[in-house]
Amino acid sequence: MFIFRSQVLLLIFLCVFILGAASKTMSGEAVEKYIQKKIKRNDKVLRINKKNLGDKGLAAIAQSPLVSSIRTLVLYKVNISDEGIRALAESSNLKNLEALYLEHNFITDKGVEIISTSKAFSNLKILNLYHNQITDIGAKAIANSDILNQLRELNLNYNQINGSGAIDLTHSKKLRQLQNIQLAYNPIEKSGKEAWKRFQLMESFKQLHRNNRLDQVGKALIGDFGFMVLLDFPFISELEVLDLRNNSLTDEAVIALSHSQKLKSLVSLNLSKNNITDAGAKALAKSQNLQGLRMLNLNFNRIGDEGAKSIAESLALEKLESLKLGQNKIGVEGARALNESENLKNLTHPIFGFY
Repeated sequence: MFIFRSQVLLLIFLCVFILGAASKTMSGEAVEKYIQKKIKRNDKVLRINKKNLGDKGLAAIAQSPLVSSIRTLVLYKVNISDEGIRALAESSNLKNLEALYLEHNFITDKGVEIISTSKAFSNLKILNLYHNQITDIGAKAIANSDILNQLRELNLNYNQINGSGAIDLTHSKKLRQLQNIQLAYNPIEKSGKEAWKRFQLMESFKQLHRNNRLDQVGKALIGDFGFMVLLDFPFISELEVLDLRNNSLTDEAVIALSHSQKLKSLVSLNLSKNNITDAGAKALAKSQNLQGLRMLNLNFNRIGDEGAKSIAESLALEKLESLKLGQNKIGVEGARALNESENLKNLTHPIFGFY
């Protein structure tokens, strides 16, 4: 019995000791010594991970002239809240700060509003607020900020954003440099998710265009939604070759493609391995915007005789030199119409790409 009580007392003592150690925040003097040691290694980057810094410790950092050269400040799990952010915002020593990482802390919308309105953060290119307590209100504050107009990357993963905040961020006219928004693991509603997905797709299209690789847009699985976004991309009219094979496209996307005046420069169009039926084939056949096509690949779809006959009778596709319709649902009637077509006179062998 005595041994058992001793073990219990020892356990209680250890718990109190651990909790006491965990609750003890760093003093101003300890913070100063710590950052001095860190900055000796690299005076451009200050990383503090899993230290019980607290708001007072952060205030000590903000007041220290040692951080005047810092460009990247990482504060991971350091037990800071909005008051610590206020201390940073009031600092005159962080004029060179370009990247601020505040992951796993206790920052709310109030702290985000401070960041969004303080000139101390006017040079920020990266803002990481992963795993805090930010809602749509905080997201809106960032979206409407006149201060954060240099921001390129924003991480709001693991917060409490429901939807309107995501829409505000992705439609912001203030954040013109923003290329990357992270919103994973937020309770975002459908409209917000679509806005976020649209933003991500548009940024990926911009990147491809900057690298002269827009013709490779189909290598990512974009689906109908992604294709509709692509049609809104201003530089799509430059494309002569468009390869959208194996992209889960349906007739909805193909009909939109057929109606788009932005695709008049297309010479080659690959729509193989999708979910296109007769409706999509008929839309292609009637299109007034695809008259420059020389190559059309519709292999591995669900086109039947009606779609085949529409293509055979098409005046819009009469310049085709290559037409592939293998592995569809075309029977004898459709094959005969294609074979006897008076309009597909420019086709070269193999004529229809049947297997």
